[in-house]
Amino acid sequence: MSQTPESKSGEEAPLIFVVGARGVPDVEGGAEKNAEMLFPLVVASGNYRVTLVGLADNIKSEEFKGVRLMKAPRSNFLKTDKILYYVTAIFMAMRLRPRIVHFQGLGSAIFLWAYKLMGAKTVVRYGSADYLVGKWGTLGKLGFLLAEFQLRFADAVISVTPALAERLARRGIKGNVHVIANAADPLPPVEPSAEQPVGDYILTVGRVTAQKNVANLIRGYELFAKDVANPPKLVVAGGLDETDYVEGLQPLLTERTVLAGKFTRSAMAPLYRGSKIYINASLHEGSSNAVLEAIGAGCSILLSDIPENRDFGMPLQNYFDPNSPESIAEALKRALSDPQAYVADAGRYLTWTKVAERTLDIYRGIAPFHGSEIERPDALVSAS
Repeated sequence: MSQTPESKSGEEAPLIFVVGARGVPDVEGGAEKNAEMLFPLVVASGNYRVTLVGLADNIKSEEFKGVRLMKAPRSNFLKTDKILYYVTAIFMAMRLRPRIVHFQGLGSAIFLWAYKLMGAKTVVRYGSADYLVGKWGTLGKLGFLLAEFQLRFADAVISVTPALAERLARRGIKGNVHVIANAADPLPPVEPSAEQPVGDYILTVGRVTAQKNVANLIRGYELFAKDVANPPKLVVAGGLDETDYVEGLQPLLTERTVLAGKFTRSAMAPLYRGSKIYINASLHEGSSNAVLEAIGAGCSILLSDIPENRDFGMPLQNYFDPNSPESIAEALKRALSDPQAYVADAGRYLTWTKVAERTLDIYRGIAPFHGSEIERPDALVSAS
């Protein structure tokens, strides 16, 4: 176990309690990638301790890079695996008495009021307007809307894109909102033993869901492929646990379309680097970690024309209408004709060290650690 941060006078550093990431490391999902990269840097700053509670089957050790890990049970209720997890986390927090509770997504903030009653400061990462996702029924959407309403009472809200911050502002939530995007981190070196992809392919990464718009992506790809001799395959790398949606895709699939399933994050580097084009066709999105990983890998990028993706600031040629298979087909055709013109400069985007510094500024503003020296930039850099 790593040493607990404390001040020169022996004061123990304030505890940050993280709820809403299913687990770390190498767990699929944007909240999970953000947690894996951010919170070890928060610990490395020396100003705060961090405890993260995740789903039991995703937590394989007691600690990850200085972050204490705790397990909560999984349930299957109202189309989510997190209700029992959220309730269990409340009782854990009652015992631990954290100074700050950091919610990694909108859904986890449904019980924000309970943590406020404990006297904790609250920070919510707002990564997507989840109630817009088609799979949620009436109760699920009401739950997300209740969580969003409570954001006005949070001590800080971290919106991952300006577009999402504008959505909150239209709902009267703006005085406590900060915009901190995810980072375009360079991919790790490919392990010599890693399986290398074979042949030409177009890549998309993410859970196979209606939100990711995989059905229209396949339709658009097939429109493109039918007029091309030896077209690159379409590889969809992501979890297949939304079984009803996956079954609905079966009539659309051909030998050119590969539902490759879920990969560990560490195994993704060769997939990104080997792709002809990286395409994100999402209908609703935040600051997509997969897009940023593709940018970091030097991929040619195509994005759905939604406000959150427009915040990446790419040229108009990189965008397409996600509701139009014809627009998707045309985008693939033009990108493959000049792939280099669709490569984005990774240097324009944040690093995880910068994300951590900005997040620490928020923590210091709501719960300063008076007993320690504040600046630890060298520690942040060495831990990143």
